[in-house]
Amino acid sequence: MVIPHRIGLDARPLSTRMSGVGRLIGEILKSFPNPEAYTFYLYSHLPIHPDHKDILSLPNVVVPKGGGIFRWKGGLYYNLYLPILLRFQAIDLFWGSQQILPPFLPRRIKAFLTYCDLVLYFFPKTMRGLARFQMKLFQRYSVRRSSYILSISQQTSGDVCKFFGYPKELSGVTYPGLNKDQIQTALSQSCQKRYSEIGEGFILSVSTIEPRKNYPFLLEVYRAYRKLNPKQHREWIIIGKIGWEDKEFIQELKTEQSLFRDIHILDSVDDIALHHLYRNCGLFLFASKYEGFGIPLLEALYHNKYAIVSDIPTFREIGGDSITYLPIHHESAIALWVEAIKSFFETPKIPNADIEKFKWENAANKTEEVIAKLLLE
Repeated sequence: MVIPHRIGLDARPLSTRMSGVGRLIGEILKSFPNPEAYTFYLYSHLPIHPDHKDILSLPNVVVPKGGGIFRWKGGLYYNLYLPILLRFQAIDLFWGSQQILPPFLPRRIKAFLTYCDLVLYFFPKTMRGLARFQMKLFQRYSVRRSSYILSISQQTSGDVCKFFGYPKELSGVTYPGLNKDQIQTALSQSCQKRYSEIGEGFILSVSTIEPRKNYPFLLEVYRAYRKLNPKQHREWIIIGKIGWEDKEFIQELKTEQSLFRDIHILDSVDDIALHHLYRNCGLFLFASKYEGFGIPLLEALYHNKYAIVSDIPTFREIGGDSITYLPIHHESAIALWVEAIKSFFETPKIPNADIEKFKWENAANKTEEVIAKLLLE
């Protein structure tokens, strides 16, 4: 009988609605090879959210109870309660899924990180104050304490090694993937009428509305595009919740929405509606200042939608030579984006990006490879 290795996991992202990190953890767990050889202990201050309920049916997943008074705050649970709890639990390896490890992690427990981005250092003002403080407090310690770091893109991996002086031979890449079966299942179902009535051929953007996503720039682009033909232009659909963007800009965006009625902000969109809207859109826009990866771009390419995006390295890892990359800081940037949008709708294109390497099975296999290596050391 095989005695499974016990892997502790920061599962706090699984306690909220579906998010990028939560999806990454969940899909890797569901695709994990040799499940009989590992038991994953999901440490979270709150119960697993219904969005991730299918994870609870996995035979190699355990959710330890506890937290007490710390269950109300994820930071307090992770930084104060969990280090004490782990001293009394026989964990062989700890996986820091949010690029942070619990301080005072027992020395006997090896650890590795999943690293998503360096927003903390490259764009700190785009983070909420409390999150920025907590990450800055423990980030360097977590990198030093880790026996291996898995980043979600080549660019992020290189940035981590360069910024922290971390050994390249102890780092690797686990690209996020797509669950094609889930996407096809979503497309086989009818979406709500209010989404289907939007029609086809619109411009689409998908992400939380927060400073790093650069929506003020895209709004200026769309205004200039609208002026080209005020009576016959494509509507702009934004799928994403309003995050911690500047309040004045949010009001400006909502005012524009009310005045012209050609901008639609859709919050709380489920996967069925999301993929119907991807399928029905004409063009995808993504002007982010910085990304650790870029799941929305990958999803758009899966649906064979052409994209115009900011010229950042991670987007080039995804789109290759099949889409348009444009500057966002150049003095003529807005004019370049408007011309690209106009040209696309005059002569539509279908991208030919190779996205086969972006599979959850690949990410799970690489993660298992690292775990097995660390357990043997």
